[in-house]
Amino acid sequence: MANERSTVLIGAGLASLGLLALAVWGASSSSGPGGAPKTERADAQDIEALARMLASENPSASVLVWVEQVWTQLRSRRAGQSIYQRITGGKGWGPQDKVRPVSTAEPATEKHRMVARLVLLGQFLSTLPGARRYFEPKQQDLAFQIAEVARAKLAKGETLTPNEKRLLGYKHDADGLRRKWASEGLRRIDLIDGVEFWT
Repeated sequence: MANERSTVLIGAGLASLGLLALAVWGASSSSGPGGAPKTERADAQDIEALARMLASENPSASVLVWVEQVWTQLRSRRAGQSIYQRITGGKGWGPQDKVRPVSTAEPATEKHRMVARLVLLGQFLSTLPGARRYFEPKQQDLAFQIAEVARAKLAKGETLTPNEKRLLGYKHDADGLRRKWASEGLRRIDLIDGVEFWT
């Protein structure tokens, strides 16, 4: 089974996010493994950006998936770039596009904020070293199917729905995306609860 080791590691501690909230106030030390911030405070704007990403990308996923998704963004920052800048591309909240690498269109819940905060404080560490990208194959296939229909409608001069317009950028199904990333030298690391993580 994929990542059972991680489920044991994080799952037991996540039985109650209310209890884990106590860890926030006791967090200390200067830095966490892999360059993750581990301080007594986490930037509110960074927390909100990550929380909105979780609410928009995989709102009902397991905390294990959320932790790894947050880490992909931590690893992908440029030097001196904040998480907020990385996720929003300076455009504020909104759907994934050429500037925003992930969606932040949906409002976050306190649970999303708590997970984001605990990762930033160094309480939740990644178990997938090097993971910088992720996608959900089922959702990728669905989005690609809608995009293909939309492109066919455009060719006929038909009007697209807002959702069809939004998904036009999907040029690959799950297998196509895997081939594309592999051709770029990327490597699949693991599958957690239906979400694939890549370097």
